[in-house]
Amino acid sequence: MFRIRAVESPPDAGGLRKVWHRGARHAELVSEIDDTGRVARHEFSLFDDVVIWERGRGFVTGSAQLEGSTRGAANVAYDLTTDGERMVRIAAALQPYAGRDRIIQHLRELVVTTKEGGQPLQDLGAVTGSNRIPEAVLRLSSAPPPQSRKGLVWISIGLVVIAIALALMALK
Repeated sequence: MFRIRAVESPPDAGGLRKVWHRGARHAELVSEIDDTGRVARHEFSLFDDVVIWERGRGFVTGSAQLEGSTRGAANVAYDLTTDGERMVRIAAALQPYAGRDRIIQHLRELVVTTKEGGQPLQDLGAVTGSNRIPEAVLRLSSAPPPQSRKGLVWISIGLVVIAIALALMALK
């Protein structure tokens, strides 16, 4: 994968946020990240090959009904068992990736583990920071904002100038 552009959604009601990567040549990765920064689900499509990994379940493969973009699991014809040839093609696509995106690296490592005969059911650790708001930030945000005295001084000066101008106009 190369020329990747990532987009992230805010967390949903369950605390999962979606991170969408789209690469050149019909490669697409949608990952669901929990509030601790760990991957709950990957959905990767390359042309019509689709591989979905879910924590606790492992990999499922299938074929996209519309080539190049699954746009959700509803558009996938699933294989009865994990298709080894699809996994080899997916591994070949991810193998040259040398970037630093930890989400793509996570999927790559899971695919390599499966190619070596394993079926990873658990994630490989956090791929992003937590999306929880630290307590210190919450305390700061609930405190009243500091009052600025500079604005009050300028307002007072402005009012004095207006009062003097009105007094001078009244004398004429």
